[in-house]
Amino acid sequence: MSTGTNQNVPPSGGIIDRIKGYVAKTIGTTRTRVDAFSADVEHRALRLVAMIMWTLVAFACLSLGLLFAVLTIMFGFDLPPKYVFGIPAILFLAVGFVGVLMFKQKKRSKPPSRQG
Repeated sequence: MSTGTNQNVPPSGGIIDRIKGYVAKTIGTTRTRVDAFSADVEHRALRLVAMIMWTLVAFACLSLGLLFAVLTIMFGFDLPPKYVFGIPAILFLAVGFVGVLMFKQKKRSKPPSRQG
């Protein structure tokens, strides 16, 4: 027969069990924050790399576009070199302006908001 004790009820935790619970909770919270921080740092680093890349693209294309535009002006508008230098100048200038626009877009973009 039963002696009055229930075998299915776990014994109440002592102070050691409570400390273990607090430590586990603290470690879990710390890990979550470290993961969020590392994701934020990674996003910012990739954003910075993208900004540098678009800056280099814009600078190179605008420089080449201006060079070809100056060469077109130097050789005159009524000579065949206007096609040789003018068309690449227009293309490089267009790509350079796209690079400038992409740089501005990356600069304005905000990192994802952290929750927690």
